[in-house]
Amino acid sequence: MRLQICKDENEWVSAAWNWLHSELKTGQRLFVPAGGTPTPLYQRWRRENSPLLKSLKLVQIDEIINGPKRGTFRRFFEAEMGPYLDQFELIGQADKTADAAILGVGVNGHVAFHEPHIPRHFAGGCVRLSCETLEYLHLEDPTWGVTYGVGAFSQCRSVLVLAQGENKQRILKKALAQKNLQIGRAHV
Repeated sequence: MRLQICKDENEWVSAAWNWLHSELKTGQRLFVPAGGTPTPLYQRWRRENSPLLKSLKLVQIDEIINGPKRGTFRRFFEAEMGPYLDQFELIGQADKTADAAILGVGVNGHVAFHEPHIPRHFAGGCVRLSCETLEYLHLEDPTWGVTYGVGAFSQCRSVLVLAQGENKQRILKKALAQKNLQIGRAHV
């Protein structure tokens, strides 16, 4: 495991861009998250048309499947990743594996919708979203999601985990403390 602490958004986006171009090869499959954290990286994807990125298969990692916000993440990708939509495999239509993953840390430490109460070996399926996730995303209870889980992500050759902001810093500190690692202001 390598931990990189970045001082600002420009630095972590550059670090993530470099990770993509060093860890991935033409035509590989990449799990990608929706949400505010990866948005600056996706903006760079749109500004700088990289031949590598245009060759990748992009796999949506989670989605809201009931209630008024059903399909929110698909709509996020339509808005944020327009030039890459023909490369997307939406969850439910995608293969269960990828070569690499970009993951964002959720409000309660989850990645994708792999909530803390779900067994570690969970590879994917339907999950009931936790109270913390419902509150953070302004969803009604009960709301269900479909997601890949740690069981699928652990099969990837390389994983990049993004954590940005004070809440995510606390979550990351707690997780790393369990591994006896210390961090300052973590963004990547």
